[in-house]
Amino acid sequence: MSQLNMSRRGFMKAAAATGALAALGSATAPGRFREAHADETTSETKKVYTSCQACICSCAVIATVRDGRVIRLEGNPESPISRGGLCAKGLSGIQALYNPCRNKYPMKRVGARGTNSFERISWEQAIEEISQKLMQDFNKYGGESLVTSTGGGGNPHFGSPCRFTQALGSPNVFEPGCAQCFLPRMATFSLMYGGGKSGTTSMADSKYGGCAELYFPDVTPIQTLVMWGTTTSYHAPSGSGRAIAELRAREQGLNLVVVDPRFTPDAAMAEVWLPIRPGTDVALQMTWIRYIIENELYDKDFCMKWTNLPYLINPETKKMLRAHEVGLGDADADDADDTFVVWDEKTNAAAPMPWPWDDALEPAFFGTYEVGGMTCSTAFTLLRERVDEWTLQKGADVCCLDAEQIEKAIRVYTDKGPSGLILGVATDMSPQAAQGAEGACIIEFLMGNVERPGALLQRFPDPPNKVDLGTLNSIVDEGMLEKRLGYREHKGLGIWSHAHIPTVFKAITTGEPYQPRNWMERSGNKHAMIGNASQLPAIVDKMEMICHLYMYPTAFTIEAADYVLPTQEWLESYFTIAHANKIIIRQPVVHLYETVNEGIIWAQIVRRCAELGNPYAQKAIDADYLASVGSDLVYWDGQQSMMDMHMGKLPMTWDELAEMGTYEWISSEDYHTYYTYKSIDAATGKEKGFNTPSKKVEPYSEGILMLGRTGEPWASANGNSYTMQPADEDYDPLVYYLEPEESPLTDDEFPITLTEGRIPHYHHGTLRNVPYLRELYPVPLVSIHPETAAANGVEDEQWVWVESRRGKIRGKACVTTGIARDVVHMERFWNPEYLDTDTPSKAWTEMNVNVLTKTDGRFNPEFGTYTLRGFQVKVYPAPEGAPEGAWINPTDFEPWMPEFSDPTEVVFK
Repeated sequence: MSQLNMSRRGFMKAAAATGALAALGSATAPGRFREAHADETTSETKKVYTSCQACICSCAVIATVRDGRVIRLEGNPESPISRGGLCAKGLSGIQALYNPCRNKYPMKRVGARGTNSFERISWEQAIEEISQKLMQDFNKYGGESLVTSTGGGGNPHFGSPCRFTQALGSPNVFEPGCAQCFLPRMATFSLMYGGGKSGTTSMADSKYGGCAELYFPDVTPIQTLVMWGTTTSYHAPSGSGRAIAELRAREQGLNLVVVDPRFTPDAAMAEVWLPIRPGTDVALQMTWIRYIIENELYDKDFCMKWTNLPYLINPETKKMLRAHEVGLGDADADDADDTFVVWDEKTNAAAPMPWPWDDALEPAFFGTYEVGGMTCSTAFTLLRERVDEWTLQKGADVCCLDAEQIEKAIRVYTDKGPSGLILGVATDMSPQAAQGAEGACIIEFLMGNVERPGALLQRFPDPPNKVDLGTLNSIVDEGMLEKRLGYREHKGLGIWSHAHIPTVFKAITTGEPYQPRNWMERSGNKHAMIGNASQLPAIVDKMEMICHLYMYPTAFTIEAADYVLPTQEWLESYFTIAHANKIIIRQPVVHLYETVNEGIIWAQIVRRCAELGNPYAQKAIDADYLASVGSDLVYWDGQQSMMDMHMGKLPMTWDELAEMGTYEWISSEDYHTYYTYKSIDAATGKEKGFNTPSKKVEPYSEGILMLGRTGEPWASANGNSYTMQPADEDYDPLVYYLEPEESPLTDDEFPITLTEGRIPHYHHGTLRNVPYLRELYPVPLVSIHPETAAANGVEDEQWVWVESRRGKIRGKACVTTGIARDVVHMERFWNPEYLDTDTPSKAWTEMNVNVLTKTDGRFNPEFGTYTLRGFQVKVYPAPEGAPEGAWINPTDFEPWMPEFSDPTEVVFK
């Protein structure tokens, strides 16, 4: 019996479970591994172009199919990002596709939650019953009775749950990796560098298509790379990991600085490794900023002409001073709100600065001046004052680093240019999520590392396809916007139209301000991915209907789901992906069981709810209405119409693109469009600049300030901008540091700081049921420094307890000098082998680091981020050893070996 299959024992508990066994494949059939390597003499063999979905990187793949079965995966060298590489996660695709544990058919719970009692039903029944329940509660309680959740990983339909909630009149969708992963960097870079509502930003994150400059080693002149809280050799070994290795292999090489508590493979190649105390990244950034300013290492010309640092700040509004506010311009002029004030050292007086620059003026960088009855400082003065206390020694003391090494790292970055800084997920996982991104932006802005050759901040041309089909903001009304939980305080969530997770959970458990009743969840295992996971049972108990859309049973399936809707593995699905100057595709290689493309499942429910009278759903499928409000995002009715939308402006059909595999939509030379901000706007005859309030990059971020006051640029109702009530406190337009709530400086009971971080074998909560990957990494390792281990009585390879104020879990000690002192690293983990036992909850309670994490107390003001890294634990031996029933030895995973199945017809065309 496969441990990941729905339990036969569980199904047989319910008399109504007739037909359930047909939903399961045998997990004990002999020869699965031999069958997975098919006979070389079989008759028909073909190669199919597709792309991986085992993580966000979407590496290009060539799949070999023999007699309808996938027998080989290899990288497609035509991708400019993966260039023929595939990592262990991608190469596991066959084991994932033919895993005997898959969700194969729609299932309905027939026993109590947690008893693993389900029956097989038809798709028609599933869609009808779910739609009827959603409409019953919509009519009785409103759209807020529904909450939807999603996850990251390689999810090609990241926008689908948000679009679905909007199409059903619900204000609430959430994702663990939203405020805690990627969104804080995406939104902050957008506000400070210039993406905003309509602009685009190539954010300096190498996992998500940013840092495109890295993928062209023969073109880019970059000489120094700072990797801050990111590990490309782990999260993207065949993408940015490979690219950085190629850059190091050039004749001129590549200088690396790595800021990470772990001695990663990237740190092993670095000139400087800074093993920072988790949670103190912003303190180190402010130390860098102070040093760069104090030693005048910044790019004076760029800072003067293309940042807002010389602009005077109005002390009353905290915004940049406008000329008309002090009698230096006409308040009724078209450019009244875009003409700012500097202090002209030539005339020793305030002066308006015309766009983009006036050579007749000599603006002061620093100083405080009396202007129009106000005492106004330049933005640069306020920045310098903000970082003034952060000397090298203070930064070293707070971050547990060596001051000389900090200085050496800064000098490598400033003196060996062109340089760039990659900011990883580490800063997203603390209540200083926005400030970590602000600090990274300011460092890059000071050095002028913006849109010049070798810089990572670039606005290269946008691809013609639609990578994400976006949301349905055109049908969102004011009521829906005002009811979004946690949104008024944490308005940065508006960039993805998401709600605040702790506020959603509070509403579920207390009914305040209203009671969500139905939960649609489309990712792997919320019990492994949600912070402070022990809160979930109480939340699940409050829900009337929970639907789980996923490829495999997880702890969430067993503990929570009322309906299980089987989604497709990546070798069964469609998608288009932008890889720098090329488009690659994901196309079905085979189709198994009754799995359905996730985007089609959402559409089927929306369309049925429209038939049942949901007015939002009716708008979502009405092409004429959507066209009248300027949107072409009509909800598709099948695979073909969905893929037609993904094609965007590509000059071919989907079938033609699929035959090509990759398509170069722009030459490499034309793709590398540097100095975009200097391009001329035909309407004005002047430089376009950046999409920020000043049209310059903003170390002093008025965009962040105004986000908190109004919700701009992302608050939108009925397709128009909407001014929200302000947050209780202004968002600070300058970077600042706060010591973590749980800190080794004050905590004697829990003296060790815990950090998370990626490993090469898994992505988020995925792939724990793939036998080869579990053989390589069967249990979570607790990396601990020898001195810290000795002080806590821990020996190498010993099972240990890791305990926080919220719970305790077990892991296996890895005593290594490759971790900062008084810090432990532990990977998120869960154990599918427990699902088909009498204690399925052990799948998420035994080794899951999110039993320890913190979701209360301080939240990031802009994004509501809680604490997933940089909190305090204690570590001590576990004389009990490994948890009983945990799979550890290679032979334990034999029941999960691939089991070939014959292709089936696609359910919804």
